[in-house]
Amino acid sequence: MPKPPIVLLHGTNAQPWTMETFKSYFENAGFECHTPSYRGHGLPEGDARNDTLTGASIADYVEDIAHYIREMEQRPIVIGHSLGGLIAQLLSPRELIEAGVLINSSIIHGTLPTTEMERALGKMFMSAGRFWEMVPGQDFELLASYGLNTMPERQQHEICDRLGTESGAVLFELFFWIYDVNQTTKVDFANAKAPLLFLSGSEDKVVPPSTALTMADRYGSLATFEVIEGRCHYMQLEDGWEDIAAKSMKWIENMPRV
Repeated sequence: MPKPPIVLLHGTNAQPWTMETFKSYFENAGFECHTPSYRGHGLPEGDARNDTLTGASIADYVEDIAHYIREMEQRPIVIGHSLGGLIAQLLSPRELIEAGVLINSSIIHGTLPTTEMERALGKMFMSAGRFWEMVPGQDFELLASYGLNTMPERQQHEICDRLGTESGAVLFELFFWIYDVNQTTKVDFANAKAPLLFLSGSEDKVVPPSTALTMADRYGSLATFEVIEGRCHYMQLEDGWEDIAAKSMKWIENMPRV
């Protein structure tokens, strides 16, 4: 039986380069890998990018990837980081994916914060004005504290400098799902049948393990949850990422087939 293709999905403010480590690892193992992006994320900073991202929804990104996958001959395994992990969860009920490896997945509808740092991040957004109508960029201090906190400062700057702006509406749907009238990030659990591997960095301050576990538990036996010690939100870019890729490979080789 041929190996299923792999689709690698990046997080907010990012592009496919944030998944390049896993792409090279799985390609070297004989997998066909794809790295699509969401609308607007490949555009340079400027008016065209701002116009495309202003008001864009996670639902739009899901449709972008759903369309991409429908053009493939075989259902893929999705390896998603952060927002990419959330999108993988939303694709599962559509029977579009074989399985998902979720690297510090963003939270889905109904997932409550479990730490003070998460609540502080929500308060920060509350004080940012009508951010959902904007196209915010990355703040270095915030990113270094929440997402890159186990990395050396040089690497923190290198990553932050390559990240771009993001739809404020997407950030609203992520952090304030309780007020999202469209319930954009709500998963249809009755039809979500793909096995999922949740990989959670022990030092991730964006979606800490205590929060990620409450999300994984909602899938029952479909979900496998593992904490990766000493790793941050962007752990696929940290030294030693090969160990995480190897864990993912082992799970894929032994996972139950849908």
